[in-house]
Amino acid sequence: MVETLISFLQDYGYWGMGVLAFLSGSIVPIASEVLLAMFLKLELDPVALVTVATIGNTFGGFTCYLLGYLTSKEKVKKFFKISDKRMKRADLLIQKYGYWTAAISFVPAIGEALLVALGIMRVDKYKVFVVMLVGKLIRYIFVTASFLGIASVL
Repeated sequence: MVETLISFLQDYGYWGMGVLAFLSGSIVPIASEVLLAMFLKLELDPVALVTVATIGNTFGGFTCYLLGYLTSKEKVKKFFKISDKRMKRADLLIQKYGYWTAAISFVPAIGEALLVALGIMRVDKYKVFVVMLVGKLIRYIFVTASFLGIASVL
């Protein structure tokens, strides 16, 4: 099993990281940080990996925004089984911080919900995209720096 995973990572390299980061940014529960570390372990270029992961994850996250933008709050709550309390919390956060909320869209579970809520509330898509991109870039830089720092010690 491990050999199959390593073979996949080696075969698909940067494209694999981009596709998996895209899926991770959407509603598919994949830990892209773990995948990034695995790709780094294969000694692929860290700058290229961070770039590809950031772009893929940002576009994946934008699908959540579009999902909210193209539907209604009621449909999203029903389909994803989101409680009124959780939706109200997201609404309050967005009312308070607006498009800056997209900066924390990388947080597991709530990130996708926040992006959907930003779409539902019709927050400026360009500002959401840019802030989301910067937030995800900072996260991937931190993960890469942490991994490379730890790897150099080991």
